Amino acid sequence: MRYPFERHVLVCIGGRCNDEKQGQNRGELIRAELKDLNKSLGRKKLVRVCGVTCLDMCDDGPNMVVWPGGEAYNHLTIETAKEHYLRETENLEAKTKPQ
Repeated sequence: MRYPFERHVLVCIGGRCNDEKQGQNRGELIRAELKDLNKSLGRKKLVRVCGVTCLDMCDDGPNMVVWPGGEAYNHLTIETAKEHYLRETENLEAKTKPQ
């Protein structure tokens, strides 16, 4: 069986990235927004948005990493996380459209 996902978006929801001091831009809220965006764009079968307990970049959080490629994004807000998600997944739409 072939693994179905083309991309993984790993959002840190660990202690410092998810600290309430981050306000509306803490890890759990970023993850929830990206999951909603992923679903609304119909990409659930291609992109997996997950929360992870630590990406070991705590001083630069909130953080997310996109696989494959391993690109790390730091000091996220909900808006910058959405921008990175859209840029990282924009080419997947062409693969899903019938030819």
